[in-house]
Formats: sequence, C-alpha cells, structure tokens
Amino acid sequence: MIKKIFGVLILAGYLNAGLINAIAVIVNDSVITLYDIDEVMEQSKSSHNQAVSMLIDKILYEEEVKRYNLTISEEEILSYIGKLAQANSMTMMEFKEAVIKQKQNYQVFEADIKKRLLNQKLISKIAAGKLQVATDDDIQLYYDNNIEQFKENKNSIQVLPLEQVKNKIFNLIMNQREQTYLKEYFETLKITADIKIVR
Repeated sequence: MIKKIFGVLILAGYLNAGLINAIAVIVNDSVITLYDIDEVMEQSKSSHNQAVSMLIDKILYEEEVKRYNLTISEEEILSYIGKLAQANSMTMMEFKEAVIKQKQNYQVFEADIKKRLLNQKLISKIAAGKLQVATDDDIQLYYDNNIEQFKENKNSIQVLPLEQVKNKIFNLIMNQREQTYLKEYFETLKITADIKIVR
C-alpha cells in the first residue's frame, strides 16, 4: 500500500514537472513554456497576459536581431563604457569601482550595456530615414513644457539656459520617437507573426 502511494506521488511529481515545462505558446518556430511565463510573472510582478506579451516581444526582438545579423563586440562595450567614464571625469577603473559601489554586479552592468547597444543598432536598421528629426521648435516646446527638469539643482529657482541643454533635449526627443517607433514596429510584427496559443 505504501509502495502504491509512493508510486502515485512520484508519478504526480513527474506529471506536474511536465506541465510546468509544457509549451504554452508557439511564436513562429520558438516556444514559450509555462515555466517561462511563471518566471517573468515573478520577476516583473506582471499578470499572465502581460508576461506572455513580454515573452512574445522578446522572441520577435531576437528574430529581428538575427535577421539583420547584429552583434556587439567586447570592444564596442569597452568603448561605450570608456565614454561613460570620460563623461563622469573618471578612469575606466574608477568608473568600474563606482558601479560596484552602487551595489551593481559589474557583469550585469556590462550585459545591460550590450543590450542597449544592440537596441541602438536595431533601431538604426529598422528606423533609418523613418524618424522625424527633432527641430528647434520641438526642442523649444519640450524645454517650455518640462522646465522643472532644467533647474540648476532641486532647490534652485534658477533654470539652465536652453542653449546649455539643447543637445540633451534633442537626444531625449529622439529617444522617445525611437521607442514609439520600435513599439509600433513590434506591434505590427505581432500581427503578422505565426502565434499559436497552446494552453
């Protein structure tokens, strides 16, 4: 009797393990398992549907990176980090120490830089010539509508002059436009992708 119960428990464990790793969604030729969904839900504190949507986006993103044959070299990562260090008036070693002091894992920091650079390359491929370049009027409008962002410091009433923050505003506007374009691009990809909900 005990052997029978033990056997049933083992079988239930196997069946449950199989279900946890069962295919939930097929996107083109890639699969999303129930385990993948649970993991994203836990990490991002999102709902089941939001987690599925994020995982579909991730697969479509990876497919586009592969389609355009995009890669990021170690040299590109080091060069980018070097620019960040220089912008903060630090050596590479000082910058690395500063990142670690902020309780960041340096390998995770490098991985984030790699993702950012890959994202920039993908945007330049798919959005080349399709984004409206920010004009002086756009920059002025952004400055006027977000004047609080350009105070000399939190407690100051003095605002930095437009000329001093013009490049920063231009980059902010273009970044917003890139993100909007990218979101719309992947929403269109979702419509045309072969997505099958299995369970």
